[in-house]
Amino acid sequence: MALETLVVAVGPNDNTRTDELAEAVLDVAVPADASVVLLHAFSERAYDEGIEEAGFDPEESPSPDELAKRLEGIDLLSEALSAADISYDVRGEIGAEGETILQTTKAVDGDLLFISGRKRSPTGKAVFGSTSHRIMMNSSCPVLFVREGVYGDGDEE
Repeated sequence: MALETLVVAVGPNDNTRTDELAEAVLDVAVPADASVVLLHAFSERAYDEGIEEAGFDPEESPSPDELAKRLEGIDLLSEALSAADISYDVRGEIGAEGETILQTTKAVDGDLLFISGRKRSPTGKAVFGSTSHRIMMNSSCPVLFVREGVYGDGDEE
């Protein structure tokens, strides 16, 4: 299977996990000479709040792509990709997180999808659901899950 397009779903809290996520993406993108799509899925509310926080005039709203480029996690991953001379694109989409990630990955013909997260208890999964689990079970391509505190340090639990 040729890896031409890698999709990296960047969540609202991924600015704390960018080193691990960047390492995982670069481990695949560099040898495959693949391009990367950095994707952030905004809820309607998060998009509206982002416009307000960024100081945009509500009458001249930025595109979701423009707003995604202002996110710290996207910015940090962009720097890592640029430093490794990997071509990338930033996409912002509005919609339910899991469904939007799946739809966009399919739309860009993603060959591998990267998602990140943290370890949760079985109770936490039952009570709050698991977007990551739904994405892994329904993705049109393989999914690499980068769990916080595990990737690259050889210190798995």
